[in-house]
Amino acid sequence: MPRTLMSKLLAALLILTLIPASFAFSQEDKKSENEVLKLSLEDAVKLAEKNNQQVKLSELGLEKAKLGRQQYRYQDRKAKEQEEELKELGISLEGTFEYDYNTKMADKRTEVAVKLAEAGIDVTVKGIRFGVEAAYYGALSARDNRLLAEAAAQRQQDLLRIAEAKYKAGMVAKTEVLDAQVQLAKAEANLLNAKSQEEKAYINLKKLLGLPQDKPIELTDSFDYKPADFEVTLEELLKEAQKNRIDIMSAQGSYEIAKLDFDLSSKVYPSNTFIYKEKEHAMEEARIKLEDTKAAVEAEVRQIWLDFEEAKANIPVLDKALEMAEESLRLAKLSYEAGLVRSVDVAAAEEGLKQVQLQRAGAIYNYNLARLKLENVVRFSVSGSMASSAETSSM
Repeated sequence: MPRTLMSKLLAALLILTLIPASFAFSQEDKKSENEVLKLSLEDAVKLAEKNNQQVKLSELGLEKAKLGRQQYRYQDRKAKEQEEELKELGISLEGTFEYDYNTKMADKRTEVAVKLAEAGIDVTVKGIRFGVEAAYYGALSARDNRLLAEAAAQRQQDLLRIAEAKYKAGMVAKTEVLDAQVQLAKAEANLLNAKSQEEKAYINLKKLLGLPQDKPIELTDSFDYKPADFEVTLEELLKEAQKNRIDIMSAQGSYEIAKLDFDLSSKVYPSNTFIYKEKEHAMEEARIKLEDTKAAVEAEVRQIWLDFEEAKANIPVLDKALEMAEESLRLAKLSYEAGLVRSVDVAAAEEGLKQVQLQRAGAIYNYNLARLKLENVVRFSVSGSMASSAETSSM
């Protein structure tokens, strides 16, 4: 057999061998894309930290701040070497205003910059976690509300079947069936809205996690209510916030720089000069901003604490209300089947149960969210959007 013909046969055989393999690989990739990603809360946090670029930016900010400090120290060392050379010539710069001012101001600015950059990394990491946990809780809440809406629609379907059976038996008028159909239509509309809200919550969560929007996910965690495992007082939270809040640290650093600027300048400029007044006003402005920031932080912590306490107090009350609503619906159904009440009375009991279920689910969501906020408000603001938190962390 000629060599060229042999080569063509081998090439054809190789192609035939590779086609099934490539098809299998493409099928496997497609299967992987459509596979449901099961996510616990901790899995979601880890995924977000892995895909989020803000941590890298914060680490870069710290490196830049450290580089600035190294540059200052290098320049300070070179200046001292030059000073020694001038001393040998009988010239001394030590003790002059320019020398002391520039040295101390540069030292203070680099010290504040490095401190804020170090705190910024911690705030960024915790901010990412807070955002993901809040979004995860929002998705859980939307999912639970959809399940409640599905259960409510199913109960209305059951009532419609009962009404139709009673109508066929001549036990009720046609209006009973029509009333049941109207209530079912309302329940199905509520279910459609709940599904839409759930989808929006999942879109937000996937965005934070860096996942494709068409990637199916399943949340494996559920809401938990543990009122006894958060043992911290309001006073402890306030002290921790005053110590660790990055906006307070930033305002404190600005005040320290302005105060040092005034202290150094006031030694050489009399109180009746423009420079003295300018530095004094700048220091007072920084002090006022610091006090305002501290007051705003305290107000935010206190407000979230009240939200937490309110949600915690509501849950036991709603537990009792839920028991009563379930019993009322059970009795209403029995009375309806016995011909003692109309379907509208059962619909009213069903609506009452649904509202209590939604209120209780909302209270548990508010409790978990307020608890999450309390754990993070001591480092950054949790009242605004995560965009504002990210901006704060990059200060």
